[in-house]
Amino acid sequence: MSTQNFMSILTRKKQIIKPITLTLSMLFALVMFSAQAQDYLLTSSEIEILQDQDMEYMKQIHEITKDYPAFSYNYTIEDGEVKDVTVTGIDNFNDKKRLEVVLFDLKSNKNMLKNQPNRVGVFYSVDQPAKYNGDLTEDLLSNLKYPSEAKDWGLEGTIYVKFVVEDDGEINFASTSSNVDTSVDMYLDDLQEQAVSAVKATSGNWTPAKVEGVEVSSLEIVPVTFDFKKNPTLPALIR
Repeated sequence: MSTQNFMSILTRKKQIIKPITLTLSMLFALVMFSAQAQDYLLTSSEIEILQDQDMEYMKQIHEITKDYPAFSYNYTIEDGEVKDVTVTGIDNFNDKKRLEVVLFDLKSNKNMLKNQPNRVGVFYSVDQPAKYNGDLTEDLLSNLKYPSEAKDWGLEGTIYVKFVVEDDGEINFASTSSNVDTSVDMYLDDLQEQAVSAVKATSGNWTPAKVEGVEVSSLEIVPVTFDFKKNPTLPALIR
């Protein structure tokens, strides 16, 4: 075989091998990207589990802070991750440390949920939370009434209203969770109906949440406490 023919065959082989090499490189990059995306994206079930955990954290927070109405907190965040929580307004050392731990866990969960929708397209944690156009506490309390039968029965506690602020600012869905223990379900139902009705009365007065500048539907949680001495009150909103 002449040198010229040999070099011609070698050149053709290189031309064949080069596209294959590029294809394998692109495939490897795609696999790595998919693996990273899988690590970052949560399934709908995982999102709902984290949201349920958040609900339990919020119950713990309100249980700790019910005797500290002037408490406040501040997060230290570096590179998008929670590094520390500072709590003020709580003089009991154990309560303060318990609250710092729960707030840390809650914020960490919310960071994991950031900009990830559940199976029906509702976001639990967003770039810009939904904003109420007015005084939410004043408007909710003006629509709340302590049901007389529940009050006479001695029923008190906190009802957590979970509701979706749609991307048009309307509230079409609301449900409840509570820390109220009672054997008389109908009186508990009365408290829940009062809380849900007050929240739904604010429908249309919300500016929806945003993810990357786009208005989206988001989950909001408002605690409503029914207390004999204070009547209905709103504990501090935790975000």
